[in-house]
Amino acid sequence: MGKIGLCFVNPAPQIQPGHITTAARKCEAMGVHSFWVIDRIAYDNLEPFTVLAAASAVTEKIRIGTSVLLAALRHPTLLAKTVATLDLLSRGRVTLGIGFGSRENDFTAVEIPFHGRGSRAEEALRLMKRLWTEEGVTHRGRFFQVENLTVGPRPIQSPHPPIWMGGSAEAVLRRVARLANGYICGSSAIQDFPSLWEKISGLAISAGRNPQEIEKAALTFMAIDENRAKAVDACAAYVQRYYGKVRMDVEKHLLVGAPEACAEKIRSFFSKGLDTLIIGAATPDLKQLDLFGDKVLPLLKP
Repeated sequence: MGKIGLCFVNPAPQIQPGHITTAARKCEAMGVHSFWVIDRIAYDNLEPFTVLAAASAVTEKIRIGTSVLLAALRHPTLLAKTVATLDLLSRGRVTLGIGFGSRENDFTAVEIPFHGRGSRAEEALRLMKRLWTEEGVTHRGRFFQVENLTVGPRPIQSPHPPIWMGGSAEAVLRRVARLANGYICGSSAIQDFPSLWEKISGLAISAGRNPQEIEKAALTFMAIDENRAKAVDACAAYVQRYYGKVRMDVEKHLLVGAPEACAEKIRSFFSKGLDTLIIGAATPDLKQLDLFGDKVLPLLKP
């Protein structure tokens, strides 16, 4: 069995102050590997680095990460400083999962062009890596120009926090193969993960990299309920709110139903070759985390 992370996905209107710190403490107490958060701009989610800073302050062991951050929406100098600060505050527990964006309104909200977003994010990532590890950085690129720039702090992790990437487009898979320390597969593609990974592996080898050095991860969503129909409805409601439509077979692709059914589906996901499974609770009820820790996790132990 691989590693399990839990992802905070609930929008602001559904939660109360204290929800984040309580959830983070519960995740650490139940012994999961990591605590994650999503990123949007034109949506009522919480700002991800603020969430992770709060989570890191009340935990000591679990890793914290973004699944996934829209890197193109931030200037790389500011993003490098923010990530390094979080890595320092958490004593080196950050994983930076980045995505390239599929909704134009997130970009127009901060006056960043939607066109060229992948190239912008890739250039930003290359510049960030230099800012994390070098002094007096000069960069003259298509999107960013800096001159003799040194920023701090340095990340705790050396040479920098691991960079994971999410998405399934061909261009994304090529970037994963060339640049990423990990790949985050979307929920609707987990069933096809072996073929996706075969493609990434081939691209990585062509780029002169060892694909075994790339973490294999996936993000899915969960609703635990003995009434399977209620669980399906809860996940469908989250998907509808977030994506604007239910674009997948919820029963097939997500974790829904009784604890035993969720545990069985988790095992089937790991059988596809995953190292890490990131699970977002589709409803804000913290009892979902208790059910997961008390009823699902024990079924996954050898």
